[in-house]
Amino acid sequence: MSEETRSIYFIEETQSIEGAYVEVRTLYVADNEEQAKEAYENMLKQDQRKSFGLLLNEYVIKADQSYFMQLLRAWKKLPSEFYRKMQVLTYRPLAEYQG
Repeated sequence: MSEETRSIYFIEETQSIEGAYVEVRTLYVADNEEQAKEAYENMLKQDQRKSFGLLLNEYVIKADQSYFMQLLRAWKKLPSEFYRKMQVLTYRPLAEYQG
């Protein structure tokens, strides 16, 4: 199995903040920055959630090739153990809205 490095874009909603611990809920995952930005802008227009903020983040991830296909196809149903099989190389917030 070969590993590869790719950028994956997550739209996340902050659920709670406890000291240095921030709990987020993932709302959207994409491997295309423009699609992620468009989805983020649409969510901002329709934002009626009671949250601390809406985040668009880019994660540069190193993982097995099949991992990326599984992540993009079924991200809503994946257990937290699945996310432990990736190595986040860099993280970059692209946009943040605090309502």
